[in-house]
Amino acid sequence: MRQKIQKKMFEFCYLLELLISCVIGIAVVILGVRLFLEMINLSVFSGGDKILETILDKAMILAIGVEFIKMLCRHTPETVVEVLLFAIARQLVLVHKSALDILIEVAAIAALFAIRKYLLTKRDERESVGDTGKSKLNFFKKEEEENKKVDIL
Repeated sequence: MRQKIQKKMFEFCYLLELLISCVIGIAVVILGVRLFLEMINLSVFSGGDKILETILDKAMILAIGVEFIKMLCRHTPETVVEVLLFAIARQLVLVHKSALDILIEVAAIAALFAIRKYLLTKRDERESVGDTGKSKLNFFKKEEEENKKVDIL
């Protein structure tokens, strides 16, 4: 009984994450169209470098939104690292800070690349490419099968 409730709650949470991903996706599309329309307006570019920073800021936020959607759909270490890379890169490029802050951000990006290269396994990479969440839904089926084997013994 307890496992059935856990399974239903897990499936509900998974579907809720997909719904949240859809809402974020719709927002990203709407804001992407809005950004494109702002860029078409030639009077916007009369502001100089500040306008470029604004456009880059909005574009990076949209990219982070897309990576966040991927992270919600695929619960893999690779997608988490990608979201963190985009977020730190956005801060590094767009926010003007002291030299120490920049050094810390560069070290954080280097650490994330090292994590991706040395700590993530080939299995993690395969899951980030091919996993659509089905393995998570099948988790409880495997657990039930193992429990049945134990009960039989």
